[in-house]
Amino acid sequence: MRLLDLALLYFAAGTACAVALYRRAERRDRAALVNALTAIPLWPLWAPIAWTAKKEPPHYDLQAYEVVTRIRVALEEGVASVTGSPLERLLNAQSAQSILDEVNRVAARHQELVELLRRDAFDLKAAERKLEQLERHAAPSRVRASARLHLENVRRLHQLAERDARALEELAGLVSALRTQLVLVRLSGSSAEGVGDIVSELWARIEGLSEASEEYTPTPPTVDDADLDASEAPAA
Repeated sequence: MRLLDLALLYFAAGTACAVALYRRAERRDRAALVNALTAIPLWPLWAPIAWTAKKEPPHYDLQAYEVVTRIRVALEEGVASVTGSPLERLLNAQSAQSILDEVNRVAARHQELVELLRRDAFDLKAAERKLEQLERHAAPSRVRASARLHLENVRRLHQLAERDARALEELAGLVSALRTQLVLVRLSGSSAEGVGDIVSELWARIEGLSEASEEYTPTPPTVDDADLDASEAPAA
């Protein structure tokens, strides 16, 4: 094989590794692109390191971190308590990981909302005061309509953040109850009655969270006829 053929083969392998690494990246940002491009000339050394490197865990605020940790620990203990038993069909490592993946997804969205709502532009009280001020000074209707839209969307964002926080707490309670029930069945030899109901309820909550992901949609601004200024009213 000629040197050119070897070079082309080497470049093709490096390109394939770069594409695979970029697609594998959790965030396809500039750092992921640089990491992928580095693999092209150095793929025999760089690709194995980048491929086997552990992903950094998501960074949550303290409250969300504690809830996610409680869920993860409860799932691990629940799986360990039923491994090798007939109850393993109800909770195994694969199903526990699926639950944890969904929990992490919701927690990550909640964290994004929390950080967003900390910004002055998304302060609920400030948005309410702004609209009151515009209405008090009879601002143009289009300006007031935009302020109403902003206030409504900020309210919905706050509601979404609160809903996610409640959902995570409820999931933590269900997973803890499931873990306790499984441990009790294993250690006491008692009936497994009720375990299936908890598992069904848990998966129903998980599916509900997945369906709720697209719940928030911005509300288009509207202007009532009564809000039209004299300057905007149609000519007689």
